[in-house]
Amino acid sequence: MKLNHRQLDAFRAMIETNSVTEAARRILVSQPAASRLISDLEHQVGYPLFVRSKKRLTPTPEALTLFEEVERSFIGLETIAEAAREIGTYRRGTLHIAGMPAMALEFLPSIIGSFCQERPDISVALQIRSSQKVAECIASQQYDLGFAEISVNHPSVASELLLTAAQVAILPRDHPLSKKEVLTPADMHGEPFISLGMGYPTRQKIDAVFEAAGVDRKLQVETQLSLAAGHLVASGTGIALIDPITAAHLERLNLVTIRPFTPKILYSYQALYPKHKPVSRIARQFMEIVGKRLDEFRE
Repeated sequence: MKLNHRQLDAFRAMIETNSVTEAARRILVSQPAASRLISDLEHQVGYPLFVRSKKRLTPTPEALTLFEEVERSFIGLETIAEAAREIGTYRRGTLHIAGMPAMALEFLPSIIGSFCQERPDISVALQIRSSQKVAECIASQQYDLGFAEISVNHPSVASELLLTAAQVAILPRDHPLSKKEVLTPADMHGEPFISLGMGYPTRQKIDAVFEAAGVDRKLQVETQLSLAAGHLVASGTGIALIDPITAAHLERLNLVTIRPFTPKILYSYQALYPKHKPVSRIARQFMEIVGKRLDEFRE
């Protein structure tokens, strides 16, 4: 038995409108063409679907039973069609993100929050990892996007530089150095200092600048996270140099004072993609929003 979609369209329209004329109008064919589709369907199934009486077609009990099956199928097709439309308009799908803490603790969640509010059927997973671990996540091809400080030379990972910005000094709100417009290594001589971990490229750059200036800081506390360094600064434990995105978040919370630092110590924000996996439409749209949010940090 070979039934075609046009026959079922006509059959469904006939049941719902109880009129050949209306059924034909609904499926955009002539009235004779609609009648022919119904006749062909009856020939295919091998039994009458409508009783013809006084120029009217009345569905048989078999037709009503068949209609229940057809309706279930059409509902399924409409559900698939709706899903296809939502996927095409970025309203359905999944997004797996791995991000370094400097972006994944506040910056990315704020974007994800608004992104999901506008797309309630989007599913997002965010993993917070060190930059090196982010690269490994992306290399596994199980994540759509990664955000790291480092560029990656890996055959399975593609890197894109999103932003290079100068690190900033953060101070307790009432610190005497907050009276200065720009801070230098000399300003931090003997000051309690909050350092990032030794394994971080940023730590190495900062230490090199102070060594070149011949300035001794009091290395009070070491931590792995810029956000943790910020809260230590807010508590009055010391001062620190951190990336500008984390610093801006802390300043919005009225926890610290930000000051430019010279000489500039640059910090890079990289986007990482699986090299052998196409970038999804959802991921591309998410990255457009990330780019716009980063514009406020461009000098």
